[in-house]
Amino acid sequence: MKQRIITAIVLLAVFIPLVAIGGVPFQVLMVVVAAGATYELLHVAHDPDPKYYLFAVLGVFIIGSLLFSKKELVDVTYIVLYLIVLLTAGIFDSSMDFMRLSYYFTSGTLVAVGLRMVYYMRMALGLDYVLLLACATLGADTFAYFVGRAIGKHKLNERLSPKKTIEGSIGGIVLGGALALAYGFFAKMQLPMVSLVIISFVLSTTGQIGDLSFSSIKRSFGIKDYSNIFPGHGGILDRFDSIIFNAMVLGYLLNYIPH
Repeated sequence: MKQRIITAIVLLAVFIPLVAIGGVPFQVLMVVVAAGATYELLHVAHDPDPKYYLFAVLGVFIIGSLLFSKKELVDVTYIVLYLIVLLTAGIFDSSMDFMRLSYYFTSGTLVAVGLRMVYYMRMALGLDYVLLLACATLGADTFAYFVGRAIGKHKLNERLSPKKTIEGSIGGIVLGGALALAYGFFAKMQLPMVSLVIISFVLSTTGQIGDLSFSSIKRSFGIKDYSNIFPGHGGILDRFDSIIFNAMVLGYLLNYIPH
């Protein structure tokens, strides 16, 4: 527990200032996160281990999409090219069966789209959107934990996360959504109230879907954590899986609701 707390303090001390400052420091942070996520996606895929060229393919796609997409979301051109490269590799690489190829495409695209949206929000929309995302996502996760410990009795999905409960999940949705709504209101974000309510409670719900989705990947490969980069916390994807997933959701919400 002591190691976990120390790591959390260090992470907050590094991430919060860089996100708040924005600009080049934030860009460097996002490239480091993208590179770490690339390593972890491939690191968990074993038996057989991925060939080294895949680190370049996945890395170029994720980091390139992060920095050079022209719109808020990843350009479709990048996704199509990435798919073509993977399909071509599947022809010549005997270790790349269709299931493995599907994993690389799905997980790589998910991470690329999510990180790109975090990048776009901070660089183009402002810090408030990143903080709104964090309040809804991390708030729901935190409240779900404490509500689950206090009154949780019914398992949510024992196969993927034995400790999560239905009561905790509901508590996380309600309280995490309320926290995000309160932040958006008191920060005087330029969002219609209806849009703010929708965003807050959708994100407090879908963040839990993101967490379980990334857990499903780990269970498929029989591992506990994506890596041990953060002592006591696992890897980048262990800490930021819900944020990545929810950033993608928020990107699409902003395309369809007034803001």
